[in-house]
Amino acid sequence: MPLIEDDKPYIAGDEKYWLAFSRVGGIGVVRMRRLFEFFGSLERAWQARTGDFMQAGLEPRLIERVLNFRPKFDPDQEMERLAQLKIELLTLGAPGYPERLGQIDTPPPVLYLQGSLQPQDNLALAVVGTRQATNYGRAATQNICTELAGQGVTIISGLAKGIDTIAHQAALQVGGRTLAVLGSGVDVIYPSENRSLAARITDPAAQNGAIISEYPPGTLPEAANFPPRNRIVSGLSLGVFVVESNIKGGALITVDFAVEQGRDVFALPGSIFNPTSAGVNRLIRQGSARLVTCAEEILEELRPGGMFDPQDRQTQMELSQAGDTDTERQLLKILRQAGEPLHIDEVCRDTQLPTSEVSSLLVMLELKGLVQGMGGMRYGLTRLGN
Repeated sequence: MPLIEDDKPYIAGDEKYWLAFSRVGGIGVVRMRRLFEFFGSLERAWQARTGDFMQAGLEPRLIERVLNFRPKFDPDQEMERLAQLKIELLTLGAPGYPERLGQIDTPPPVLYLQGSLQPQDNLALAVVGTRQATNYGRAATQNICTELAGQGVTIISGLAKGIDTIAHQAALQVGGRTLAVLGSGVDVIYPSENRSLAARITDPAAQNGAIISEYPPGTLPEAANFPPRNRIVSGLSLGVFVVESNIKGGALITVDFAVEQGRDVFALPGSIFNPTSAGVNRLIRQGSARLVTCAEEILEELRPGGMFDPQDRQTQMELSQAGDTDTERQLLKILRQAGEPLHIDEVCRDTQLPTSEVSSLLVMLELKGLVQGMGGMRYGLTRLGN
């Protein structure tokens, strides 16, 4: 259930109070929802008295915590500090907050972000696996993520050693986009050897992606932060691809969240003699994950008729809204006038847009059932687009 319903629009200027309540401790999305619904805005809730909080249903221990914290915290000053650090604040229900993430059971009330989120990040796949990746796991991750990113899929992972790092790097190597979700503040890159990778992701000139966290700047990467982090990794994604994981691997925590959130899970089969594949092989054996060996098998599931049936409510809504942007309409017009499938290079030439943007748009139009890949990087209209 979203925090802000249709009859309660986003209130501009409330961001600093979302930030303030998120720092109190013990006040998550459920209690923020309660405060928002009672007071009408978190600004009024921040200024409330003890009796008001009691009427709103806040527990006595939390009321005491708010009252003790409030004199010590200046929301305006903290917003200025974020601006100085070039950290963007996204609040649940506000423009820019990832819609898919906002629909999970426990979405983070606030997100801290460096870099940028783009509309094409709606087509995203989480890639997770062990820190002790084998040569096989590394090669498979590189191969599959390169292909996916080249087809306009945003790669999401956790910036950890091993599979995470390879997945991010593979996306960047082909000019694709990638999002890294941290279990620390966005200004505390962990592991430290990935600082240069994080800088490439957040480079404002390149627009490669973003570093994201629900934890305030300066938060250290404590072990307790990582399981909650994993719900964001899966929550941002259409599905989760597990490359290598042992029976008790942290990647399996992301899988658990993915199942709870209704995301599909894909797994790369591994050697029966290698313990780093034991967890993945068990997922496949139990039917908890779909066995995949190449990027195309994942892309097939992302298209209409795959994991998102064209008859379901969400896809029907997407189809009815297709072609809303000028760029989408331009692509559809070019394909319609051609009367036959066109190579992506021809589409790029006619639109004068970069390959990465055209590729992303074509994949999104495939998801909406308007465009169909014909093989060999050629695309044509489906009957829905005629």
